[in-house]
Amino acid sequence: MSVAAGDYLAARIKVMVGRLLPLKALHKLIELDLEQIHVSLQQQLPGYVPQPSAAAQKRQLNMAMYSDFKTLLTPLTSVEQRFIKHALRWFELVNLKAVIRGKFTGVPEAELTRQLVNLGEYADLPTRELIETDDPFEMLRSLEQTAYGGIVRQARKVFEEQGQDLFSLDAAIDRSFFIEMTHRARFLDQATAASLKSVLGALLDRFNLLWLMRYRFSYGLTPAKSYYLLTATGNTLHSAQLLKLAQVGSVAELIEQLPPKLNQLLAGQQDIYHIEQIMELYSLSAARACFRPGHSLMAMLFSYLVLREAETRFLCAITKGKELGFDQKLIERAVVNA
Repeated sequence: MSVAAGDYLAARIKVMVGRLLPLKALHKLIELDLEQIHVSLQQQLPGYVPQPSAAAQKRQLNMAMYSDFKTLLTPLTSVEQRFIKHALRWFELVNLKAVIRGKFTGVPEAELTRQLVNLGEYADLPTRELIETDDPFEMLRSLEQTAYGGIVRQARKVFEEQGQDLFSLDAAIDRSFFIEMTHRARFLDQATAASLKSVLGALLDRFNLLWLMRYRFSYGLTPAKSYYLLTATGNTLHSAQLLKLAQVGSVAELIEQLPPKLNQLLAGQQDIYHIEQIMELYSLSAARACFRPGHSLMAMLFSYLVLREAETRFLCAITKGKELGFDQKLIERAVVNA
């Protein structure tokens, strides 16, 4: 990246990060009614326009987010763009999993279409063609010819080995996505990759720990299967530690055996929902820390993607919860699980 491109990118990131809503401001919105939320967001978010439904609001928030991401991609080198474009595929994985799940469970085409998120120019999936396939296995074969071919091939293998279990298919898709992301990060220069690892590693710690808990204690999977479904290792939880943690018999015992940093963070917690809240904050704090001096522009850019995605997801959950008339506690829970 040239000096001029770097200066431009740094300036754009600084402006966009300055527009992010603090976590306290997001939680304050849960206390308001829908009209008050719209007024507050009009004051805080440039270009925010209230929409007639939560679904329309979600489309607007997503498209504003994608527009900002497009601006940030422009000055990157080809290697940097490939990494960030792969990161952006996280959004389309929602559609990928919805299409697969819908076809295998017989969801009507109209309903399945309604569930999909409009990604505009960021969409790589031929969703219409996939939805119209007659056989779900034919659809999987078609997916292997798309940009998601590598992810789908690995996921299909797990799906067939695990007795055509859709939960295993979803898990395998996420696993392959993160493994590919860590692979692409190796092509970045050494200083950039090292800086990026602080936030990417925190995300991997978060997902591996939560997946392991859910596999073992919510879905009752065996230690071996639970460990197999985990993804690339992060900053704190390495392969040997994850293998050991997969053997324990309860959430309390697992937390007791965590490395000191995570053990202190989660001490006394036994509810996976509350652990998920804490680990979300853990990864978002790591992203926030990347805006301090000494971090690379790519680490800052990736951290912005993480924070903006979380903000958009939270806002969509809040507006939908208000539209459906949920109480405050239920909306808070929906925000975490959005």
